[in-house]
Amino acid sequence: MATTDSDLLAEQILSTWRRHHDILLYLLRKIPARGWTALPSGSKGRDVARQFAHLDRNRRSWLHYHRTGQRRSLPRVDKGPPPTRAAVRQALQQSGRDVERYLSKVVHEGVRPRLFGRSGIRWMGYLIAHESHHRGQIMLALKQSGHRLPDSVAVDGLWGQWIFGK
Repeated sequence: MATTDSDLLAEQILSTWRRHHDILLYLLRKIPARGWTALPSGSKGRDVARQFAHLDRNRRSWLHYHRTGQRRSLPRVDKGPPPTRAAVRQALQQSGRDVERYLSKVVHEGVRPRLFGRSGIRWMGYLIAHESHHRGQIMLALKQSGHRLPDSVAVDGLWGQWIFGK
């Protein structure tokens, strides 16, 4: 069976999500243990651990909303001990697969999300922008708390994977 232009475009869309998700998991692996609870200077917001947990919660909430049209009440992690890295990694891996499955239905079956102009690609763009914003907050928290990541991670790993990765 011949590959069509729409098949190629669908694969590029899904590949873009996978690349973004892989970069997020790469950053998660590179956070030093003592940076896990770092906060940006003067912030009363989320520490690094809670930033990652927020991303998973946001993904799950949107997927639920697209399926049901109802807001999902998920537990917040703003109080108490921060989530463990292992728990966050497992949750993000699962929600990343769930997002990819949903996007696959968007590009292969014509599923349309609620809101976002009913465009699954626009929703994916939102997720990538939202998660990239929080990646920046994580990097700032690490830098300001004395846990700056080396350029091999901060530049080559986070940006280079977009440009040079396969």
